[in-house]
Amino acid sequence: MTSDRITINPTQMNGQPYRRKFRLTVRRVLAVLGLDPDRAELHCDYRP
Repeated sequence: MTSDRITINPTQMNGQPYRRKFRLTVRRVLAVLGLDPDRAELHCDYRP
């Protein structure tokens, strides 16, 4: 599976995979989803 939205760059975000344009690490997105599964509310909170 490939994604054009997830980026891994050793010089950015400490080398962790992150969501392009949002500058959120994949780890952070998964942690927030685990705490609050209401995606509509999360989308409003993290809208660019």
